[in-house]
Amino acid sequence: MNQSRIDQCIDIIMNGMYRDYPELEERFGEYGKVKCREDNHHHFHHLKTAFTLQHGQFFIDYAHWLTNLLVSRGMKAAHVIDNFERIYHVLEEERSDEALFYRTVLTEAIADIERREAK
Repeated sequence: MNQSRIDQCIDIIMNGMYRDYPELEERFGEYGKVKCREDNHHHFHHLKTAFTLQHGQFFIDYAHWLTNLLVSRGMKAAHVIDNFERIYHVLEEERSDEALFYRTVLTEAIADIERREAK
């Protein structure tokens, strides 16, 4: 995926998140939006790296690390899952091998986070 498509996806994801969770803006303000955009760039970067390596576990390990980090800062694992689901959905119309790989790995990462949260 090229950078302009990634930026377009991130805009869609963020608009949806802030529409569905207005308390995020109240709680984190403009700084939260900057961090959210940054985080989504990191998500796509890690997805791209996993695809390049053809190693989905690379992204799953990142997802686990990220969840632990954000939970320690007052967020919930559900926020990470929601963000990953939004990435999945924004890519549903994409038919490239890369997008298919991303969706597969996102599904696996979400399942992994849910399993860890259930313990």
